[in-house]
Amino acid sequence: MNNLPEKQKGASAIVTLILLVVLGYAVYIGIQYVPQMIEAKSIDSVLRNVQDAHKTESIESVEEARTRVINLLQINEMNDMTDNFDVKQRAGKITITFNYDRELNLIYKTEQMHYEKTLTLN
Repeated sequence: MNNLPEKQKGASAIVTLILLVVLGYAVYIGIQYVPQMIEAKSIDSVLRNVQDAHKTESIESVEEARTRVINLLQINEMNDMTDNFDVKQRAGKITITFNYDRELNLIYKTEQMHYEKTLTLN
């Protein structure tokens, strides 16, 4: 009698290879993006702390706000961000702005990621 081959069990080598490539690419992107996300969340935390300090202690001057931000950046070990923020006072309101760029290498091109966060103290 003719023996017909049994149906294949499991994935083929091509499917396994494709899945490994997709997984590897996702890990490659994640290794770059996760630190950027953590950095952005840390900046949010710094701005939240400055806002909370303003509510309790009432930050009055630009220098006081700048000093507070620099201290918080040092506590978070983000000294490289001290050049990426600006503190201005207009119409009695203090505005703190973080503005910086990071690169995300997608293998086929490099994507510029722009981050801008602003806090206005009344």
